[in-house]
Amino acid sequence: MDINATTNIYGIFGHPVSHSLSPLMHNRAFDELGLNCVYLGFDINPGELSSAVSAIKTLNVKGINITIPHKEAMVKQLDDLTEPVILTGAVNTIKNENGRLVGYNTDVPGVMRAIKEEFNFDPQFKTAFIIGAGGASRAVIAGMCLGGIRQIVIVNRTKSKAELLKTQFNDQYPNVIFKTLSLDDSKKLKSLISESDIIVNSSSAGMGDIPPLDLPLETIANDSPVYDLVYKPTLTPLVKQARKLGLKAESGLSMLLYQGVEAFEIWTEKKAPVESMREALFNSQ
Repeated sequence: MDINATTNIYGIFGHPVSHSLSPLMHNRAFDELGLNCVYLGFDINPGELSSAVSAIKTLNVKGINITIPHKEAMVKQLDDLTEPVILTGAVNTIKNENGRLVGYNTDVPGVMRAIKEEFNFDPQFKTAFIIGAGGASRAVIAGMCLGGIRQIVIVNRTKSKAELLKTQFNDQYPNVIFKTLSLDDSKKLKSLISESDIIVNSSSAGMGDIPPLDLPLETIANDSPVYDLVYKPTLTPLVKQARKLGLKAESGLSMLLYQGVEAFEIWTEKKAPVESMREALFNSQ
């Protein structure tokens, strides 16, 4: 890669960000297409978010991805928001359009494309069991609703946060049945997980030193797939647990890939080299 005075800068804001695989994926894509661009990781403390956003304009950074813990706070920092951002209340991609920062949420199409590829899953008329109530959860819920889901069970350690999501999305999708549940409610947990067609972990449980989930997957009777948005380690505790029971289960590398593909195409207005990006991600494991 020949970095020079005209190299366009892209990157990711997060805290921490050292674990991110996005630089591998995007730099491979830039190289594949011969683009004079570089993608960097920026560890931004929450208290520094506003000044970091100003730096995007000052330094003419062309595009930024947003990860934990900034997805929701970033919404108020931008000049324009696309519809998926308004729907989810979370941003994961910013495009600098001549000094105006436009917010996108590529997690929404990214997660649905990943689930379709991994499990050939069509959400229409189905029930989804979704763990977590943060920015990633909003993306999964939005994607499921757009895909025609019948019922969504939102599960979180703090039930009040799940209730907030239920209220938000119920207003937008009154025909979808929403149920909320605390992870501590073991009796209802077993009942509702057994009735679900797909289980998606959109929380950070199982990532690094964060304790893993303890779910009664053995109660699943209809061979429902398990998708864990955590992708490091690739074989997360949840994926291991599900596979031991003979269930189809995958980690979130495919979502990382496809949200990145969407972001790359927004930034460059070029077709992303999907296979090269996939190879960069999966060879890193």
